[in-house]
Amino acid sequence: MSIGKQVWGGVLFGALLSVLVPGAIGQDAAADSPETVMATYRVKPAEIDAFLKMMPEYWAALRERDMVIPAPHVLLRGEENGKPIVVEILSWRAHGIPDDVPPAIQAYWDKMNAMVESRDGHKGIEFPEMTIVPVKDSPSK
Repeated sequence: MSIGKQVWGGVLFGALLSVLVPGAIGQDAAADSPETVMATYRVKPAEIDAFLKMMPEYWAALRERDMVIPAPHVLLRGEENGKPIVVEILSWRAHGIPDDVPPAIQAYWDKMNAMVESRDGHKGIEFPEMTIVPVKDSPSK
């Protein structure tokens, strides 16, 4: 590929990215804003009790290091095709925080990864970024 095509490819990719992900290019403010995620853990059946016991300790470790904001934080337990699933909703204090964690937090992530399994085409842990949607109270009847 010629240099000209590479440059134009980069320009077109950047333009497309700026349309699809507003604020993704050249905006440090977005990197400093909170990032809400919905973590889905497909916990191995034999590990569910240990996993749930660990989660308050993990949350406390995140809070002690000021890595997350206090709310929202929701931990849900359920089943997916008869196997345990845990969903956690949390907000990182800034987008870049989960990219460079201290060893103590990495140790929790290593434990979590050992306690989950891929299932039905999904990874053991998935954590897409989410947007909080304000919901107005429904009108009274």
